[in-house]
Amino acid sequence: MLFVAAAIGVTFAFGSSPGGPGSNGSPTSGATTRLSSHGIGGVQLGATKAQTVAELSRLFGSPSRHFISDACGPTYSEVAWGHLYVEFRQNTFSGYRYLGGAWLPSGVSPGHNPSAVRPRLAAGGGITIGDTLRQLRRAEGKLSPVGTSRWNSAGLVFYVNAQRYPDPPGSRIIEIKSAATCGDF
Repeated sequence: MLFVAAAIGVTFAFGSSPGGPGSNGSPTSGATTRLSSHGIGGVQLGATKAQTVAELSRLFGSPSRHFISDACGPTYSEVAWGHLYVEFRQNTFSGYRYLGGAWLPSGVSPGHNPSAVRPRLAAGGGITIGDTLRQLRRAEGKLSPVGTSRWNSAGLVFYVNAQRYPDPPGSRIIEIKSAATCGDF
């Protein structure tokens, strides 16, 4: 059975799953949660940490990690669900990063298997980790460069794995983040 909650940007697919949502860090099979410049699914930037963690835990299961941001200091805390890192500034939802790799104390470890990235999230046009810059341009139209291998569209920043300039159209998306996220690495 499939229900679409367009107003909040979440597609739910209900079925029987032994572990339920979150057993593998993702909603039940077939469900994809939408990323936007306003938040994740129905959770809006500016929500309290308690509200955000409760709603995302309902969608994705228990968080995989809680920590203080090593990049931005003790004013910022992070809660992770697999490859999704949600940022809180003084207990207010202030941004997120969706990474193809993992956030380590020494920086970000690149991921090499986009199909293993969990939870399954996508920006407008269905763009997600592992898609190409060409696909992003087709889905989003005009992109604005915001640095080396970074592109802005509709208030989101897309990082690609380009190894030369200009970024080749076949470069793969390795990170999607909200523009207000603290720090850059």
